[in-house]
Amino acid sequence: MHLVVRLTTQALAWSLTLLPLAASAQFDDVDSFPSAEPERGCPKRPDIVPFTARNLVGLSGAGWLAHQAVIPEAKDRYFSEAERDRSGVKLVPAEDDVRKLGAPDPAVPLWVFGKADAAPCRAVPVVWWAVRMGTDADRKTYLMSELQVECDVLPPGRLSGTPVALRQKDAPTGCKLRRADDNANSAEGRGLPLELADVLPERACEAPECERKWEIFSSRWDDGSAVFDIAASWMKRDGKKDPCEWATEDYTTLLLRPAGALAPVPLRSGGAFFGALYDSTGLRTVLSRDMGTLNVHDAARPKAAPKTVRYGSPTEEELLNAKRTLSPCKQ
Repeated sequence: MHLVVRLTTQALAWSLTLLPLAASAQFDDVDSFPSAEPERGCPKRPDIVPFTARNLVGLSGAGWLAHQAVIPEAKDRYFSEAERDRSGVKLVPAEDDVRKLGAPDPAVPLWVFGKADAAPCRAVPVVWWAVRMGTDADRKTYLMSELQVECDVLPPGRLSGTPVALRQKDAPTGCKLRRADDNANSAEGRGLPLELADVLPERACEAPECERKWEIFSSRWDDGSAVFDIAASWMKRDGKKDPCEWATEDYTTLLLRPAGALAPVPLRSGGAFFGALYDSTGLRTVLSRDMGTLNVHDAARPKAAPKTVRYGSPTEEELLNAKRTLSPCKQ
């Protein structure tokens, strides 16, 4: 939502005439002028809120839903026993108390990070949905909400545009989200960057019967800290022309190089690099995604297990396509 204030020509003239006088009368020197809102930076223990595209849960139109909670089966009165074995979405009536469904206090605002390296903007839930998703092995009902957001966010369609939010009372001034802003790969026979030469496991792989491919997505900061999302595949042809018949081994790792460190360390639970929160003190939190779970890594404790936020259950199709590979096989 954007508020626009328009002044008439006469009102504008009066405002330009009176503003210097009023300011001079109220503030005799620079030191007495009200200071800007203090920089709070990124929180030490962030309450992260993931988002899901509306169309992925069966709703029409472009836009996003914010994950709020997993509704306990005992409190799920939106899907009958006969409906619980399939996916679906139902409106939560306005009179329902979402706190009883597991939602945090709706009065606490969300601060949405949309575009990369931009300050977050305030948002509040306005419409609530019960979303049933998953497979027979893992199907749950999630409580999600549409938001009234005070800034623009990118539409669904690519991972780099997926928003994320912090839930807290005060604005996290000075805190920003950085996406992966650099990438490299093994095209034209290029080797790994020198700083990452030792991060991949050794494999016996000699051309032309064997080929190793790799790709790296990364973000860096001025203090030397960096995040590297690396994937590699070793493909043994054994005289076969069809890539789908090659013996292929895939490997992925998510690495963090803290400020002042000489080498990166692997982050536990891995996942695909989603983005990182940072402020004037440097990198604070690394976010990664893996099959309906958002991992929240404390950059100050790279060897610690991340906090996990479950925001969705993968479908059969997502499970089939979950494997990350650089093989040219198309199936």
